[in-house]
Amino acid sequence: MQIPELLADLAVKDIKVWVEGDRLRCNAPVGALTAESSDQLRDRKGEIITFLNMATAAARQQPAIIPLQSRGTRTPIYAVPGHIGAPFSFSDLSKHLGGDQPFYALQPSGFDGQSEPMDRVEDIAEYFARQIVAYQPTGPYIIAGYCSGAATALELAKILRQRGAEIPCLPLFGPLHPTTYGESPRLLYFLAKRSADSFLREIAKLPTFGARLRYFGSRFRNLDQRVRALVTPVGKSKEPVTTDPVLASRARLKSTAITALRRYVPTPYSGRVCIFLPNKAWMRSGAAPHRWLRVVPHAEFYFGPEDCNDTLMLEEPDAPAIAELYRQATQKAGIS
Repeated sequence: MQIPELLADLAVKDIKVWVEGDRLRCNAPVGALTAESSDQLRDRKGEIITFLNMATAAARQQPAIIPLQSRGTRTPIYAVPGHIGAPFSFSDLSKHLGGDQPFYALQPSGFDGQSEPMDRVEDIAEYFARQIVAYQPTGPYIIAGYCSGAATALELAKILRQRGAEIPCLPLFGPLHPTTYGESPRLLYFLAKRSADSFLREIAKLPTFGARLRYFGSRFRNLDQRVRALVTPVGKSKEPVTTDPVLASRARLKSTAITALRRYVPTPYSGRVCIFLPNKAWMRSGAAPHRWLRVVPHAEFYFGPEDCNDTLMLEEPDAPAIAELYRQATQKAGIS
């Protein structure tokens, strides 16, 4: 008999079973608990406790909270993805931070295709704050942000601190400053340079001229699509509307998120901020990381290796190096 069937059978007899710490508790009416049921509870205690704990966690689950690593004793990380909203962009980083580091990605409203996307950074941050507190009522929390998600992470950390939560660190990975989205020439140059750098590394691996030509064509088309998505105002796109509902909802979320970033003006934050850049060359890039110093003047900068693929800095093969930088930053601050 499967555990759900066993528990359902007990429930029919008004036998209540629950977990208290590492113990399995049972309350049954007189004569309801048979010898067979008692043996099942004793012999399958571990399975039942695991199932009930998972059921409790699922019941508490908030739609914005995506557990990439739910175990561990370290201060949990809640991480905001970039404007595409993909929570699993943190999967590789989470894996390399180890099994003792709880890591939760934050999924924005609209990513599921059912809810509506939000067009103000402040509203997105408030939504995440409510979800985090519902899932984990008290801190401390480490709030992180990746790429364009840095702006929301900054606002989210402010909200939680204003409500009394301890935020020992705000790590920002390859953060794009919001002003970048209001400067099309700078952004176009930045995207073109990033693509060119990555292009040169990748094309050198291809064995034939034909393969290199095909790769060049695919990369050019990809860059063109990214540029159009970033500089075209919401509702003004002349691209054909996709019939795939998932792709359509993701495109709408992306467009709305960019609108939110263009409207957002960061304000000072007094907490500890660690900015992780793919490499030192990024300080001179169109991402404008130095502009964060206007609101976080004491931010600490950490740099990945020179050959880090900046567009995929949190993914293999660069995730281990970025994870090590994060460990160095938290050890320096004595964060457990």
